[in-house]
Amino acid sequence: MNTFINLENSSVEIDIVRQYLSAFSQNDIQKALECIHPQAIWHIDGDPIVKTVGIIQGHIAIKKWLEDFPKAFQPLQFSMNKLISAGNTVLVIGRFRHLVLKTQTIVDSDYIIQFTIEKNKIIHYQIFEDSLLLSEVHRDFSHSRRVMINGITYEWDDIGDGSPIIFLHGLFLDRTFWTHITQNLPQNRCISFDIPGHAKSGWRDQLDLDGIAEDIAIWMKEYCIEKATLVGHSQGAMIAMRIAAQHSEMVENLVLVNSSARKEDNDRISIWVEREKILLSNPSNRLKIFKDIQKLKLTPQWLENHSNEATQELTRMMDHDPSNLAKAMKSAVIDRSDITENLSKITAKTIVLSGELDKATPPELGEEIAKLIPNAQHILLADVAHSIPLESPQALLDVMHNLFENPTI
Repeated sequence: MNTFINLENSSVEIDIVRQYLSAFSQNDIQKALECIHPQAIWHIDGDPIVKTVGIIQGHIAIKKWLEDFPKAFQPLQFSMNKLISAGNTVLVIGRFRHLVLKTQTIVDSDYIIQFTIEKNKIIHYQIFEDSLLLSEVHRDFSHSRRVMINGITYEWDDIGDGSPIIFLHGLFLDRTFWTHITQNLPQNRCISFDIPGHAKSGWRDQLDLDGIAEDIAIWMKEYCIEKATLVGHSQGAMIAMRIAAQHSEMVENLVLVNSSARKEDNDRISIWVEREKILLSNPSNRLKIFKDIQKLKLTPQWLENHSNEATQELTRMMDHDPSNLAKAMKSAVIDRSDITENLSKITAKTIVLSGELDKATPPELGEEIAKLIPNAQHILLADVAHSIPLESPQALLDVMHNLFENPTI
C-alpha cells in the first residue's frame, strides 16, 4: 500500500500545525488550544524531573502544559527545517536551543514532532528529542557536553547565545584555559573544546591535526553551526587554520594566537622525542616536563605574580592521561605537517596575535601566517610570551569585541 507523502507543500494538516506552532511561539495559549482537539493526547517521553515530560489528555491538562513550558524553558532558537505530511500525520523536523531556567544552562537538540490531525484539529502530539541531555541539564548546573565523533569522545563547554565562537586550546592545556575569555563575551555563544588527548576528550589511532580539524568540522555541520568564529591558541590555532582552509564557507572570523603554520624545527625534534618518552614514565618526571613547559611559554614575571594559577595549571596537566597526551604531543609537534601553501584558501577575516617574548612560536611565524592569509592582520604584543590569553587577556578580548562591533574593519 502506497502512502502519499507531501513535503513542504501546503495542506490542511500542515496549515493547522503551522497555526499551532505560531501560537505556541507567541505564548498565545487560547489560539493554540483552538488548534487542538478537546480530547487530544500530548506525549513527551523522558525523565520526570523535566517539568514538561509525561502523557496527558484533554484541554485542561494541555492548557496547564502550555502554561508550564515558559516556566521551564526560555526558547532561544527554534528552527523548522522540514514539514512532511502523510495522510492525517504531519512531521515537523528541526532544532531547538533553550535556556533551562532551573539550572540556567543551555540545551540544544534536533527534534521531530509528530502531529496527528482529526477533523481539522490536533488529536495527538509526540516529540522525539535528546531526552537524556534534557535530563542531565535539569540535574546538573554544568555547561559540559560530550559526543562520540569517529570513535572518540569529544567534550566541550557551551555557554551563552548569539554568534558562535569556537575556542581551541594549545598543547598540554584544556578547555578551562579559555574561562576568563568566555566569561567576558556575554553577547556570544562560546564553545570551548578539550582537544583530543587532553582532559575529557579521547584519542584514536592515526589521528593527527588534519583529522581533528575534520572531526570539528563534522561537529559544526551536525550541530547546525553554519558559520562561526574560530579562536585557536598554539596547537588549537593550527587546527583552526586547517578548518578555515578546508571549510572556508564555515568560518567567518579567525583569531590565531601564538602559533605556526610550519613543521616543527628539526633541531627541536629530539627534545620532543625525549619528552614523549618521559611522559610515559613516572609522575615525578612528567611534573618536571610540565614545569619546563611553563617556563617556556610564560614569562618569569607572570609565573611569579600568578603562582596559584600556575600551580592549578600544573595540576590539570598532571590529570591528563599520559598515554593520550604523548600521542597528542607527537601529532601536534613531532609529526606536524607544513600548511603554509594552504593558507591562501582561507577567506575569513583573520587576526594573528604574537608575543614579543614567545620562544615556542616566535613572532616571525605569526607574521608569516598573516602575510599568507589574504585578509589578515598581525598584532605583536610586548612583554608577553606563548600564553597571550593568560598573560594579556584584555588584548585578546579587545580583538574579539572589535571583530563583532566592527565586522567590516
